[in-house]
Parts: sequence; C-alpha cells; structure tokens
Amino acid sequence: MTTKTITVAVAQIAGTANVDNNISAVKRMAAQAAARGASLILFPEATMYDFSASAEQIATAADQYGEAFEARISEIAAEQGIAIVIGTYRSGAARLARNMLIAVGPRGDLLGQYQKLHLYDAFDYKESLKNESAPLAPDFGELTTFELGGFRFGLLNCYDLRFPEIARLLVDQGAEILLVASAWVAGPSKAFHWETLIKARAIENTCFVAASCQPAPLSVGLSMVLDPTGIPIGAVPDGDGLALATLDADRLAAVRDVLPCLEHRRYRIVQPAP
Repeated sequence: MTTKTITVAVAQIAGTANVDNNISAVKRMAAQAAARGASLILFPEATMYDFSASAEQIATAADQYGEAFEARISEIAAEQGIAIVIGTYRSGAARLARNMLIAVGPRGDLLGQYQKLHLYDAFDYKESLKNESAPLAPDFGELTTFELGGFRFGLLNCYDLRFPEIARLLVDQGAEILLVASAWVAGPSKAFHWETLIKARAIENTCFVAASCQPAPLSVGLSMVLDPTGIPIGAVPDGDGLALATLDADRLAAVRDVLPCLEHRRYRIVQPAP
C-alpha cells in the first residue's frame, strides 16, 4: 500500500516596500516549487510589505494594497496549482495594521486565516505600536488549522513560537504539520533561539514543522523543514531561496509509536474563553 505523502516548500524571502516586486517574487518562487512537485509553499510573515517600516507606512500599505495583494495570491495559487501560506497585512483600527497569515488552496480558495496572537514586544522591539492586537474571538480564526492532501496543518506566526501552548493546542486539534511564518528579528543569540525553538516544537509534539523566515540582515533566515524528531530535512541557510521536503504519514506514525509522549501527558491545555 502506498503511504500518504505531501511535498512542502519553504520560501526564504524579504518583504519590501515595493508590493509589486513582492508579488513577482511570490509568483516566481511558487512556480519553482510547483514545478518541483510541491503541493504547498510557505512564505514568511510580512511578505506583503516591509515589516521594519513605520506604523503609519504599514497601515497605509494595508489600506492601499492589502485586498489586492490577497487577490493576487489567490490568482497565483490557482495559476500554479499550489497552496500558498503567506504573511500579509490588513487594515485595522486606530491606524494599526493587522498582522495576518492567509492559507490559499490550489484553486485559489481561502483555506484559513490567522491574526497574530502574540505581538513581539521584546528585545527592545515594540510590535504593538505597529500592529493591532488580535481579539480573543474564535470566529476570526483564532488557532487556525486546515486540511490539504489528507494532512492537517496548523498556523503559527513568529513570536507565537515562544509560546509552546499554542503549538500544543493546534496539535490537539489534529495538526500533523505546523507551519511557522516569521520575520524573526536578528540580534544576539536570536538565530540560536529560532533554530532551537522550531526543533523543540517538532520534538515535543512529535509532528512535522515547516518554518519560513525572512533573510538577513533584518531577520535570521534559517528557513527549514523538520521531521517529528526535530531533524532538518530541508533548509535554506542564507539569502533568498527555496527548500522542499516530502512529508510521510508513515514516518509520523512511526515516531509517535516509539515516542508516545502525547499519550503520556498528565496535564491538558485548555483554550481560554473569549
């Protein structure tokens, strides 16, 4: 019997202040991934626009380009026959943008949307001055999973990675593959933190992790795909690039059979009420 598999690509690319150029780069990399047999390509957080821009610039870009950007992503997905998960901005309240991930299917249909829950107010950075805090409301896609190719995927956005409970809740909802989109800000020890945390999320949840990060100099790069033991099976070490890996349901089952830590838990995490 043929095992269930899916090929996933992670793209490493920087979002710039030129939205048209960003769209062209997405189209190019999606076409490359599709030609190499990928069913899904994951792009970084804030691929739509430069995350280092001012709050006013990001809010203006969200107002002017957000809807059109998402429409073009749907068109590219349908043109290339590949699912796309990508970081974008939408208009928010009080001149703050909403930091979003959208998942678009290979026919251009919306599979899921997720507004970043944990804003990066750490390491002398203040994301809450640029982006609107996500409401704790399950009707807006808080904790987002979707199905593709017989697998269930869960979405995480950058700083979410430091909160293991959100990954565990996604796995409890059936996620077998965690997708982490990030613009992990560069700085002392930050590359080490990034690599350690994505490996930890794979190991502790015995699941696949695909992690896409913007490259240096503003972010740390190191986009990669990890198997359920935390071993990298595809990576982009620096610069712009693409890495592909084929994920195997039998591999997932074998790891969970020999390491049934999800079954051995003594405590459960409960999602808070809105």
